[in-house]
Amino acid sequence: MSIVTSSSSLSALIQQYYMPVLYDNIFKKSHPLLALMKQKAQTFNGRQIVVPVEYQAGGQTVFGDRHGIANASSNGYVPTNVEIAQTATYNPEMLTGHFLLTKEETLLMNSPQAIKNIVGAKVQNLQKQLEKTVAENLFKTSQVSGAFDCLGKLLNNVSGTSQSVAVGGITVTTDGNGAFTANEFWQTPVLGIADFADDSGDVGSTGVDHIAEDDMQDPGKDTYILRILARGIAKAKAQTGENPDLIVMSQYHYDLLESELGEFKRGNLESDRMAKMGFVGMSYRGIDIVADQDIVTAQGSDTDGRIYFINTDYLYMFFNSGAKFTASDMVEDPQSNTFVQKVHTFGNMVVSNRKAHCVVKELYSPRTYA
Repeated sequence: MSIVTSSSSLSALIQQYYMPVLYDNIFKKSHPLLALMKQKAQTFNGRQIVVPVEYQAGGQTVFGDRHGIANASSNGYVPTNVEIAQTATYNPEMLTGHFLLTKEETLLMNSPQAIKNIVGAKVQNLQKQLEKTVAENLFKTSQVSGAFDCLGKLLNNVSGTSQSVAVGGITVTTDGNGAFTANEFWQTPVLGIADFADDSGDVGSTGVDHIAEDDMQDPGKDTYILRILARGIAKAKAQTGENPDLIVMSQYHYDLLESELGEFKRGNLESDRMAKMGFVGMSYRGIDIVADQDIVTAQGSDTDGRIYFINTDYLYMFFNSGAKFTASDMVEDPQSNTFVQKVHTFGNMVVSNRKAHCVVKELYSPRTYA
């Protein structure tokens, strides 16, 4: 005889004992960047997610003025009130997972162990589905309506003339000559093949639209994988002076880099932080490097590979306190012998400083490699 007396009692059991486990474990072993984001996830309860953005130096600083800023005008300085921060505003989106249980399965729940076996396995499967959905969306190169903001939106850039890009309610624009006319501070450095053109003429020349494998393996070229890393790090730290703390790439690029670093015998390449979190990662210049195959899932072709240089101090995941992998009541589907319980997550991924990161694109990255 089943010891599950009603759908409401099963709903309460899942909410009390299994949802906290799902929240604790989600992303924990699958996706390093998402695991880091969840560790420092923030809570919001309003209609929008609002984050402060540092974008301009404030106040005035003077050398050698014994009377301070009040008399600075005599030295050519005029005291002004300068706003030092504005805000970026993001709209939360709903992620919904479905926990399904058949009537036959409830009849088999005739002991605590039977409940654990059936419900535990289904919650674990739901966790994997949620992880895959969020991770695949994270690395998309263009935004999907109704989904969390992806890196393709959060870390895109303005290129060309008379262009505009709006992220977090802040718009970056250029004029007819390609010069910035508004909010250049909010521009993410995005490097493509044209930014790595070298004297050989085969990279960045007409008809070449990506950085090939042999270019990434040639130490004599600007497109050598270690020089790509150095350039990406330099771009990401240019505004703040802070190195990115995580570099995310495909397994193909990870293996290529590991081979090149091994050639130079750079000592112990293992990342201590990633190892403590349960991930495999390298450390280069004190920066963790990890592979995530969902970057490849987002590729449009084998020449659409990307490497992300992330400063996680400026990237956040926000959840609403009332819908943070929270289970609803279980209901019976009137068309089948199935009970359905929805798991809701209301929030978004946001960035508070877009210039503290960098993206390198147009890299060869075979989608069948792994």
